[in-house]
Parts: sequence; C-alpha cells; structure tokens
Amino acid sequence: MTESIDQLPAIVKSVIASYYSKDYTPLFERCADDCTFIGAGSDLFATRDDLVRALSAPEDVPLLLMRDADFRLVGPTAPDEREALVMGTYRLYTAPNEQLFFATRQRISVFCRLEDGVWKTHHVHSSNEWSEPVGEEEFPYQVSRETYEYVRSILRTGRKAGLLPARIALEGSARTTYLDPAQVVCIQADGKRSIAHTTDGSVELAGLLRDIEPQLPGTFVRVHRSYVVNAAHITGVRHFAVELSNGMDVPVPERRFDDVSREISLRLENA
Repeated sequence: MTESIDQLPAIVKSVIASYYSKDYTPLFERCADDCTFIGAGSDLFATRDDLVRALSAPEDVPLLLMRDADFRLVGPTAPDEREALVMGTYRLYTAPNEQLFFATRQRISVFCRLEDGVWKTHHVHSSNEWSEPVGEEEFPYQVSRETYEYVRSILRTGRKAGLLPARIALEGSARTTYLDPAQVVCIQADGKRSIAHTTDGSVELAGLLRDIEPQLPGTFVRVHRSYVVNAAHITGVRHFAVELSNGMDVPVPERRFDDVSREISLRLENA
C-alpha cells in the first residue's frame, strides 16, 4: 500500500522523535542509500552507511524528549507528488535523571522521495534557533534561553537531577497545601482552578494548571491540555487514554498519542 503525501509530516515527526530518544531503527529504515544528514552540532554524514556506522557505535549521549513539535509540508511538491520537503520546529529537553541539563529549540528540514510506495529521506538538516534577547541579555547557542528557563524551573522546586522533593507547596483555594509528589496521581484543570487527585482523595488548588506544572518533579507528564499525570501512577496505556492507579482514565489526544507514550516510557525507564 502506497503511503500518501498527507502522511509524510507525521512519518517524519515520528522518525525524528525516535532518533532523539536513541531508537535509530526508524531512521535507518527510512534513509535512502545516498541520504546526507547534517546535525545541529558537528554531525555530518554523506551516506546512510556512514550514519549507521556512527550511530551504532557506543556513545555517551543523553536521551532527549521532543515537545511542541510542528511538522508540515512546505513549498510546491513535484507534479506527481513523489518528492516533497517537510520542515519542523520543536523543543528538546533531557530526559529525567540524565546528568546533563539541556533544553533548546530546533528546526529541521527533510527532503523525501516516494520509492516503491514508501517515503525515503534523501537529505536531513537540523539547526538550533538563533540567539534570543531577553531584557538586556543575549542568550547565545551555548546557553540558550530554553536551557536557562529549564534550569530555573528545576531550581524552583528545589530538586536536583532526578531527586524528588519531600514536599511541594501548592496554593489552595483557602490555604497553601503541602503535598508529597509521590502521592499525587494527577492534576486536572478545572476552569480557573485545578484539582490534585491524590492517593487519599482530591485537593482543590487555586492556581491554573499551566502555573502549577513547572513546580512539579520530572515524573509528571502533560498528556492533555487539562491533565498532568504522575508517570509512577500509570497502570496502563491504551488508545487514546492512560489508566491511573486510582481508577481514573485520562484522555490523550490522538495526534499526541505517540509522543505521550514515548515520553511516559522514557520517564519510567529513568525513574
């Protein structure tokens, strides 16, 4: 069955996400023999064989999580729709428990051809975004604003690489609530407030979910615009929901299901 051109952005997104999580098989399967690969750093490979040899060797590279990804077809395609260019933007974060803190925004362009009904990559080029002025400061490539904000969010909760705080302080409707994050199953948006579902019941919080999320340890995953769940309390994943230890089923949007499943797996592996 021939893959349609409409499928291509989703295919490329899945391959690139797998690459950053160090699952290189989808990339190897999609690369044409003459594929050139230019990474955001010093990586430069002229053929598929070069790429396979380099990525198959032992390496000390952290696992990276890809978030806020947007991949789309750009420009005119070939008249017979057998050639196409896909461009994407996304954020990268180191997975929990990695000894290196890293966060950045990147762009990528992938030129593909349809060969025997399957889309194959012939050219891949990724790059970091430009320097960003923040107030009177400039954040260059070596210290991106993303890394700066990522480290700040970690410091705000008082945790260090992979260590959970004994308590986190969350503002309640009438008082500040101190919760053990290990006992928080998930936090749900509820209008202008939020509800923390714990192993002992539910607690109403005054803050918006988007303001509470940065205070949470790395075991928490945003699976839906209205839910952040603790990966340690996930008992099952199915299309398109996650099952939690307190009996709740939390929906996962179909378009984000693969990304959410991959991120949950990485967080559980590194817990």
